[in-house]
Amino acid sequence: MAEAALHAVVLLVLVFVPALSFLGLFRLIDYVADDELVARVENGEFQSGSPTRRDGAVRPEQSGVVKPEQSEPVTYSGTDGTRCRKCGVDNWDGATYCRNCLQGLP
Repeated sequence: MAEAALHAVVLLVLVFVPALSFLGLFRLIDYVADDELVARVENGEFQSGSPTRRDGAVRPEQSGVVKPEQSEPVTYSGTDGTRCRKCGVDNWDGATYCRNCLQGLP
């Protein structure tokens, strides 16, 4: 009898502790959120230069970024082993799955 009661108590603890912990954490996050601070950031009082700014400022161009007109188009080889047997689409050399139907390639 005592063993059954112990199992019931352990079961109740294992069922309710995670749920109560989740609800407590959710309430803690809601309590900690400083609504006034969020409103001040959205109004632009803090100009930190972070990517969350909403003033429409254009960022300076980065030298490592490749523009679409600078990149070369992707070419597909069309050799044996890269053409999909199911849909017939040419795939990259060394591809293991078809880019169109996701069928495994030989």
